[in-house]
Amino acid sequence: MAKRTKQKPAYLDASLSADTRTRDLLRRMTLEEKVRQMSTRRIEDLAKEGPISAKTLSAFFGGQSIGCLEDARQAPADSAKAVNAVQKYLIEKTRLGIPAMVFCEGLHGLFSPGGTVFPQAIGLGSTFNTDLIERMAAVIAREARAVGVAQALSPDLDLARDPRWGRVEETYGEDPFLVARMGAAYVRGMQGPGPAVGPDKIVCTVKHFAAHGSPEGGVNLSPVAGGLRDLYTLYLPPFRAAVVEAGALCVMPAYSEYDGVPASASKLLLTRVLREQWGFRGYTFSDYGGIHQLHTFHKTAHSPAEAGAQALRAGMDL
Repeated sequence: MAKRTKQKPAYLDASLSADTRTRDLLRRMTLEEKVRQMSTRRIEDLAKEGPISAKTLSAFFGGQSIGCLEDARQAPADSAKAVNAVQKYLIEKTRLGIPAMVFCEGLHGLFSPGGTVFPQAIGLGSTFNTDLIERMAAVIAREARAVGVAQALSPDLDLARDPRWGRVEETYGEDPFLVARMGAAYVRGMQGPGPAVGPDKIVCTVKHFAAHGSPEGGVNLSPVAGGLRDLYTLYLPPFRAAVVEAGALCVMPAYSEYDGVPASASKLLLTRVLREQWGFRGYTFSDYGGIHQLHTFHKTAHSPAEAGAQALRAGMDL
């Protein structure tokens, strides 16, 4: 009698549609596994445990998968080696074998030793040259993909409308139309024509959604004053162009609050505008500590757990 072969789970069958595979995977996942897929670890924290080995990987991950992994700022060969080791562990040594989404900064070049450094964004904006921006983003994507990175925390689509703000240089300028054109070009260059991300492309994370560049007093985390008119005519057009026209797959909420509501807990921004009005099919990705700040800074949550719940209910994914 012929030996029966074990059938491959549907989520591992590349011949099936992404929706079919996703539904099958979600059905198999425990609540803890789903929560872990919403969280992030850093390769540099793994490096603190010593040389990467089966022992250090087991101690670091404990046989559990992780949603996202921040790439360390290492030389390209070392970075690729570390990412490969982690992905091999996650695929072969965890229950469902889900690889991590590896991300890195990429505002004006891959933020890693050996990466090509282009002019800062404010200088790029002064070129008024969208073709040049698209070509630059394609180069950043190729360099990032070569070391295992699949997502860049860029471009920055804030409007630099207060020169006191310390992050003016990260923006393309103060004009919504210019920033929209530059941002859409960047997304096309980094992700490709869509809807899928090609083999030499990576996911864009457009930030900071929304109105982060006009804080009171120019202080980075200060509230931003304004109403719906300013929101829809000034601050949202660059993001809309990136999402609706260029197909950006990831959106990062701002640290700040707009009209009294922190962006990381804003159902208006993360659900009604982004998903219901614009039809966004990607994922939202919090800024560093952005969710925790709902408890420690904005004081809208009485505990870190409640901060997480507020963000999740508003539409935060990772």
